[in-house]
Amino acid sequence: MEQLSPKEQYDLSKAQKGAEKQTFKAPKNLKWILVLLLLLLFAIGAVFFLNSRREAPGADLSRQMNDEGDAHVTEGTDVAYQSNPPTSGNHWPVPLTDGVYKTEKRDQAVVHSLEHGRVWISYKPSLPANIIEQLEKLGDGQALIVTPRNANETDIALAAWTRLDTFNLENGTLDEKRVQDFIRRYKNKGPEFIPGSGGGKTYE
Repeated sequence: MEQLSPKEQYDLSKAQKGAEKQTFKAPKNLKWILVLLLLLLFAIGAVFFLNSRREAPGADLSRQMNDEGDAHVTEGTDVAYQSNPPTSGNHWPVPLTDGVYKTEKRDQAVVHSLEHGRVWISYKPSLPANIIEQLEKLGDGQALIVTPRNANETDIALAAWTRLDTFNLENGTLDEKRVQDFIRRYKNKGPEFIPGSGGGKTYE
């Protein structure tokens, strides 16, 4: 075997030491890929967690009501309805704008809003202030109307197009889930659903 010169032995030794010191360097973008994968896994886990905590809708306690028609009548015209509060029937040409109202509104304007997919939460004005505040917070969203209504036969009435749920407070407590379930089931289900604020009118 041919012997290496001192210089060649030195160069070989130096090369071997350099190879031993050399470490593997990951591609520059591998670090960011790992970070993105961890973020994705975290997001998926959060979605599953939130879905697992979301309550399933309870029993549908509302009633199917007769479709009483949808003809327009001159604003100011009185209309007799079969249900209390009404869920369909002849109504004024301009719907009531979405929102929370402190004063009672005419049925003929709200029925037109129901036709456009709104949910109407009405309550007896004699209810405690804290209950009214709860209802207003639940109804503070798009495609919802909240009003007091003296003609209600029960403490609270939930109305959508041809759907009605009426009930009294239990031990002075509002069943918020019952209200939320009704909204989830019947909001934006009217025969003439119109997105946005409805382009309606605020009747004094």
